[in-house]
Amino acid sequence: MMPGNLEALDGVVIREVTQVADMVMGALGVPFEIANKYEVKQLPAGVKAASDFNQQNTWLPSKEEIKALPEVYFVSEESSACDRLCMTWIGCLNLRALKLHFYQNNAKSPLLVDRPCKVGGGCCCPLELTLTNNGQMVGMVVEDFDNYCGQCCAQTCACTYTQKVMLGNSRQSLVHKYSLVNSYCCFGRVNNCCGGTCCKPNFFIDVVSPEGKFINAVQMTYGAGGAEDCCRMGAAMNNYVMSFPQGSNHWERLMLLTGVLSMEYAYHSRKGDENN
Repeated sequence: MMPGNLEALDGVVIREVTQVADMVMGALGVPFEIANKYEVKQLPAGVKAASDFNQQNTWLPSKEEIKALPEVYFVSEESSACDRLCMTWIGCLNLRALKLHFYQNNAKSPLLVDRPCKVGGGCCCPLELTLTNNGQMVGMVVEDFDNYCGQCCAQTCACTYTQKVMLGNSRQSLVHKYSLVNSYCCFGRVNNCCGGTCCKPNFFIDVVSPEGKFINAVQMTYGAGGAEDCCRMGAAMNNYVMSFPQGSNHWERLMLLTGVLSMEYAYHSRKGDENN
């Protein structure tokens, strides 16, 4: 059984559901976090994710525009409340172990993401996510640390983090299909400094081939503006616009979606030490 058909879509919009309690507790410095939830919506016809800051007619969707789009999936996090509390307290909430359940038409789908608690490739424990369909592995998203010294230099000196998107029904059969490159500063393809904020509405995560050739970008966007978007920004609740690569199949697209969620948790969500 193939849940949905992403090959029929040009792309998706991913929006983290606003959780007011998280905003309030975060502002007060209380170590509290509710399990995340994400709406995955169909990208409107004729709209493409932007790939740089100077692109004309860049779409900056409002909450109302995203809400009106057809739903593809609803994704709900399952994790331990105790884990979230403790890891918020010590400032590594973004590394927590969790599962992500996919829903379609209010019914649970056979898709499941499993994310163990890993401290990162710099400690020889790369971050990873595994996607299964009815218990059968579809693929993995793994922090790229094949070149340990090179990646340590990229992370510490250039603020650039890379994860590999791989498909296969076992670890031994995994095939590297894409890489997602997250560059925080001015050392990447574009200058992402202050990106995804009210100062600079977009932040770009590059989708590249295994050989490093640029394919397109995932557009993390602040939104259309307004008080709610400002509060969401402060609580690290993001919107992502993703156009699928031409010629990619359903499972490759699903793994790219999983890869964006991996990047969201690792690099664009609360750690818990923001007020320290």
